Amino acid sequence: MSLLIIVAPLQIFIGHLSAEQVYHYQPTKLAAMEAQWETVPAGTKADWSIIALPNDQLEKNNWELKVPGALSYLLELKPQLDTPIKGLKEWRSEDRPHMIGLIYYSFRVMIAIGLYFAALMTISLVQWLQGKLTDSKWLMGAWVFAAPLGYIAVEAGWIVRCVGRQPWIVYGEIRTADAVSQLPPGEILFSLAGLALMYFVFFGVTLFFGSRIIVKGPDQELTAPQFGKTKFAPDRRPAQV
Repeated sequence: MSLLIIVAPLQIFIGHLSAEQVYHYQPTKLAAMEAQWETVPAGTKADWSIIALPNDQLEKNNWELKVPGALSYLLELKPQLDTPIKGLKEWRSEDRPHMIGLIYYSFRVMIAIGLYFAALMTISLVQWLQGKLTDSKWLMGAWVFAAPLGYIAVEAGWIVRCVGRQPWIVYGEIRTADAVSQLPPGEILFSLAGLALMYFVFFGVTLFFGSRIIVKGPDQELTAPQFGKTKFAPDRRPAQV
């Protein structure tokens, strides 16, 4: 937990730096991440969309909820933009990403998980300093709930990265269509099936041995260490204590 208290806010800061890189070097991806169809010119405020329903066919959001001027602060820490935020309509359809809803919500899932971890670390730190870390059932439940969130955040991040840069495999240089493998489909299917089988075996082994350890539980017959004013003596109990 000591490490996570440092890592959680640091991860948010690193994510912000990554968003700045996208802002300057991959503008189509930023427009997709924010479902921004129209260009926001320099010298104006940019609103940040909290939630929306992007419509690829009509090239607009059917509805959205915004925070006025928030995106300007998130990108440049200023009330007004120095650099315009280009909208998706600035590019031809074949030169920009699609599946805007998937990119948009994957990015927000990643943000929400990062903020959840930061809040969890803050509350846990306060409880820890007060000596009440394990007293709150809801806090322990929040830790259990957090267990898979890191994996979900990683997957959401890869969706933003890979789907958001389409139609480019190297942004602005090489199209994905030009980099498609020329291997026969059978060879690709064989290697994919082999990897899937290998990880399925790993998963099964993990469940088997993990369940045995959980079902067995700790040894309740071991004596607890004694603390008091007695003379110190080396602990000679079994190592599993």
